Amino acid sequence: MDSLLNVSRRGLVKMGLAAAGLPMLTRAFGSSALAQDASSEAGKKGAVGGRSDAELYTGKGLQGGGQLEIRLTQSIYTSDPDALEVSQRMKPFNLESWIVEWTRVAEKNEMEADKLAADGYKVTANEFYLRASGFYREACWPMPVDEPRMLPSYKKMRETYDKAWKMTRAPFERVQINYEGKVLDGYFRKPNGPAGKKYPVVIPFQGADTMAEATIMGGGAYTARGMAYLAVDFPGQGGAMRLHDLHLPPDTDRIAKAMIDYLETRPDVDATRVGMQGISMGGFGVPRAASGEKRIKAAFMSSGSYDLKSDLFTYYPPIQERVRWIIGARDLSDASKKLDEYNLGGGRAEKIEAPMLIGYSKDDRIMDPAGALRLYEACKNSKRDMVEGTGHAQAGNAGGPRSMRPVVFPDWAAKTLGAEA
Repeated sequence: MDSLLNVSRRGLVKMGLAAAGLPMLTRAFGSSALAQDASSEAGKKGAVGGRSDAELYTGKGLQGGGQLEIRLTQSIYTSDPDALEVSQRMKPFNLESWIVEWTRVAEKNEMEADKLAADGYKVTANEFYLRASGFYREACWPMPVDEPRMLPSYKKMRETYDKAWKMTRAPFERVQINYEGKVLDGYFRKPNGPAGKKYPVVIPFQGADTMAEATIMGGGAYTARGMAYLAVDFPGQGGAMRLHDLHLPPDTDRIAKAMIDYLETRPDVDATRVGMQGISMGGFGVPRAASGEKRIKAAFMSSGSYDLKSDLFTYYPPIQERVRWIIGARDLSDASKKLDEYNLGGGRAEKIEAPMLIGYSKDDRIMDPAGALRLYEACKNSKRDMVEGTGHAQAGNAGGPRSMRPVVFPDWAAKTLGAEA
């Protein structure tokens, strides 16, 4: 296995593996290939850099760079019996097969949870409802807006998630945020501490396929370090997009303003110490927000982006239709035009004064790592650093599973925001 980890993507191609087959290795190395899996728990701090063309298979001359939707794979290297079953039954890169297989195991786990709940085994029922919710989320995230099963699958994800937390006490509270006359649903959690204590807080800016129900469960890395955590489906994400047709604006500081305005009303939050975490596509959203919202005191992202059009839309063609939906464009041509506003140009990068930690992976096939370097070089008025190895996981990443490396972002956020664990 160690020898495989040190084989680059270009090397795999030279050995005769087709580009379509490379993603099959991704989860074999212990990391999911979902867009929302930004792998923020690892990386090499201080490694200033960008794209490594030697480690990328560009597919020159092929439509869309010769790429399939590389995220639609499930590895056999898993200890989860249902995920293993999916990997054995599904057709890789096939959306219909992906939906059918994940929905099947979701329904199976929901039925088991219902039986456990009826028998009074609440803790175990909670666990199976959460499994069902996670599997419904897997089935749902790649579905396009015109897929008839998209909305029912999303609602089943929410329904089973809610059922889970009727069984046991949730580690969070549900919140609603006023955003320009609209209501955004989310979750807030904080450390255990004495009454009256005010905590610094981190706001995750999720990726193209992320949902707040998944994100809030990862907030424990921050609460363990003395920070509160506010996970909300922003416009263009989760329920805000699927249920309320709210789309992501280019000036994301408008969203950050709504979040921080809300936090200022809470007696358990120190709203003078607010950080924003960028997950995948949030690698653009966070720095753009920090360029206009000065109450952001720490900005860190797994896949830094200077220009969403060149760093994601053009770089990774399979995601273009999803980006079109996220920003509310009529078609791909309209999306390309609208995306001319989704960048840090026009002096915006120079307006960022908050400290930044800009993550990337030099062989990222979903978000162009060259954009992270461009962002780093442009933000001249920020005390900033880069961290390599936190972007979207690829077959060529060396160093072992990223979850086994020391965490970077939670520790950096805690130190920057002055948290006390």
